[in-house]
Amino acid sequence: MSGQPPHPEDYHREMYDWDEDERLDRPETHSRGLDFGLVVLRLATLLLVPHGVHKLLDMSAFTRSVADNVVGAVAPELVAWLVALGQVGLPVLLALGLFTRPAAFLAAALMAGIWTLAVVTRFDYTLLTPTGGLTGENALLLVGLTLPLAFTGAGRWSLDSMRTDGRP
Repeated sequence: MSGQPPHPEDYHREMYDWDEDERLDRPETHSRGLDFGLVVLRLATLLLVPHGVHKLLDMSAFTRSVADNVVGAVAPELVAWLVALGQVGLPVLLALGLFTRPAAFLAAALMAGIWTLAVVTRFDYTLLTPTGGLTGENALLLVGLTLPLAFTGAGRWSLDSMRTDGRP
């Protein structure tokens, strides 16, 4: 598709709604608030970057901790580098709005994997912390932060929008 779409404010023209019998006969409009909300959501994923930077700065210690895990023991260096680079690179892609859907899915899968493998499989695992929070809730919150972006895309204020002729 070249040039501007016939209705640049409408990303879903001629698409069917959830009800198969009900066809959208008018452009679906999105407010600027939606795009601003997606920018805020994308920028909030940058909270993951310091975790990855910390791991990169002391990679030998992180590799040793990965080697102590059942899954990481097979290839601790590879797993450690993938986790650390994923925690730095994926949020940067999301903040820029570049390859948003796959980056968001991979970030959500990464954090769900970290929660499952590093929190739940511990011998001293308890569902709740002494303060009443869910054990490993930071990882789960980051899953909840990134997974919606896998479904919505980056919005109009993103590099994805620029590289796809206005579609998010």
